[in-house]
Amino acid sequence: MKPNEKLECYWISFPQDSHFPLGVGVTAFSEEDALHLIEEQGIHERYKDASEIRIKSGVRIQDLDQKHVVPNMGPMQLRGVWYPAANVGYGAPRDPRYKPPNQEDK
Repeated sequence: MKPNEKLECYWISFPQDSHFPLGVGVTAFSEEDALHLIEEQGIHERYKDASEIRIKSGVRIQDLDQKHVVPNMGPMQLRGVWYPAANVGYGAPRDPRYKPPNQEDK
């Protein structure tokens, strides 16, 4: 599968909150899209009281925690939350350009 050149990998972390998990990994078209995907998955509820939210773009697999994040992540090439893995299978986000077929067209 050829990666979409318009997608960017983001790592969202909470450096002031040691009781939070390491962070959230998401691939999206923009920072705004990344935050939307996190909200869509309901993950934002866990972090709404964070003291600080840091967003890093251009993340590569080499930049990630190799012992905890990498073995438990989904594919970074697909749009969606890949850590914790939520971008494949049931519940994965659709491409925003997807338009479901009209039921009247049947």
